[in-house]
Amino acid sequence: MAMIPKLYMIAAVIFITLIALFISFQSGLTLFAIALVLAALVGGFIYAGHVLTPIITRIFKITYTKGEYVFPPGQEVIIKREGDKFIAAKFLLINIPEREEVAGKSEERADVYLRDFESALAAITVPIKLNMLLSTKDVAAYRESIQAKVYEYSLRIKREMEKAEPDVIKISKWQKEKEDSENLLRRLASGVKPMAAVMYAMTIAKGVTMEEARDKVISNSKEIKAVLSNNLNAEVVDLIGEDAEMCLDWERTIPTSYNELIEKTG
Repeated sequence: MAMIPKLYMIAAVIFITLIALFISFQSGLTLFAIALVLAALVGGFIYAGHVLTPIITRIFKITYTKGEYVFPPGQEVIIKREGDKFIAAKFLLINIPEREEVAGKSEERADVYLRDFESALAAITVPIKLNMLLSTKDVAAYRESIQAKVYEYSLRIKREMEKAEPDVIKISKWQKEKEDSENLLRRLASGVKPMAAVMYAMTIAKGVTMEEARDKVISNSKEIKAVLSNNLNAEVVDLIGEDAEMCLDWERTIPTSYNELIEKTG
């Protein structure tokens, strides 16, 4: 069965909502007020449905099923039955520096980052699968964004130095960031391709009941978040609802282009 692109669905919902508002306005203020509230709810789901849907499923105890996979209320985990046991999976988004930002630093700093990454993985005692999706960026647009950073840091440094008592610590920090950006520009000029990266982790746990499997996998995710956050100074967030379902789909098929990657991840 063909899938309707989400953009078309959003456009159709907006069009129908506008027609309903127009008709209700012609019918009376009461109907118009009701339609306005409904339109606000529709708009909320269009803008933040991936956040609102798990909340609503938790409140009303709604379980969502996709084939052999079950999304319990709250959609924090995904559960599948295997024989007489249940296997629960949970996905986490890991926000790490992009490849160019790490490569743009000195070799010593890059080596330190890699050692931190290795020590973080060694410290994790629960099952974990790391997944990274890479795709090349638009070189011209990315170069412009880096050039804008260089200009911004130069402006900050200049303004701070013009003060009667300039903050030496701030100047030193901005100077280092400026040098990193300039180094990155030189790498781009030498032919290095900028890469977009999405990294997420999956952990699993088994239980006799769905509740046991769910509790175990959530406990696993807490350990992973604590270790990666402390060792890598990275932001690790739970993926729930549509985001978790998207990762589940990625376990079977990955985006085929940079545009598709951006469309799915924003």
